[in-house]
Amino acid sequence: MKRLSFILILGLMIPLAGQAQIVDTVDIMKEFDEFSFRDAKVTGEVKDSTRIREHLFGVKWGMSINNLSLSIDYDKKPVTSPKNFGVYYTYYHSLWNAISLFGIETGIQFNEEGYKTQIMDSDGKLVSEGTESFSNITLPFVSQFRIDFWRMRILANAGCFVSRRTSASFSGLLPETVSSTWKKYGYGIIAGGGLAYVFRPFEIHVEANYKYNLSNLYDKASFYADEYWVSTHTSQIIISVGLHYRIGGSSYKIKSNAPSRK
Repeated sequence: MKRLSFILILGLMIPLAGQAQIVDTVDIMKEFDEFSFRDAKVTGEVKDSTRIREHLFGVKWGMSINNLSLSIDYDKKPVTSPKNFGVYYTYYHSLWNAISLFGIETGIQFNEEGYKTQIMDSDGKLVSEGTESFSNITLPFVSQFRIDFWRMRILANAGCFVSRRTSASFSGLLPETVSSTWKKYGYGIIAGGGLAYVFRPFEIHVEANYKYNLSNLYDKASFYADEYWVSTHTSQIIISVGLHYRIGGSSYKIKSNAPSRK
């Protein structure tokens, strides 16, 4: 009985095997070569709008609030001055040609600093008041960071300066032993920020910067020669408006990304 069942199953499988087809397997990777995608089209482009460099030349005028910091108690108060004018060169560049946030600014500035000397009586009432002022030529060197949006720029400044005092004017309320020791040269730090409005090729900058002179205005021993030194440091808050012109336009990796002048 078992032999008969085996013969019947074998007889059924032989016709089915004759109808079966052997499929030839082909390596699908062999169907592609280096020219397979030669007609492919890019559906979208990624534009590289990284600025490589920008050169600005401009002028600034500002109003300053000037004061003097002393290491002793001294009757004085701030004084304002409109004599703040400068010519500047600004170079914007990209860090590693990838981050367009950086720039440097330098130039030459003509400005006035000073303070008011006051004399009080024993009751604290003002007896007399005079202005001590100094004219300076200042050379700033500032790192100017920026963030661009729309037609605006946010500016952040940090740097240093050196200066030369060209003249001095005293009210006569200071002892000559002090006023005669004023220093011709100074150096200090600058910090501040502002906003810029861009209408190419011009830019308008509105800034507020704080300048602190690290060098002494007077000789340290002039107030109390035989006892101890007195530190005297000038400071300024300058609110300025500047007009800048972009020299030669902007340089872009892709020229078509450069903004048109309208």
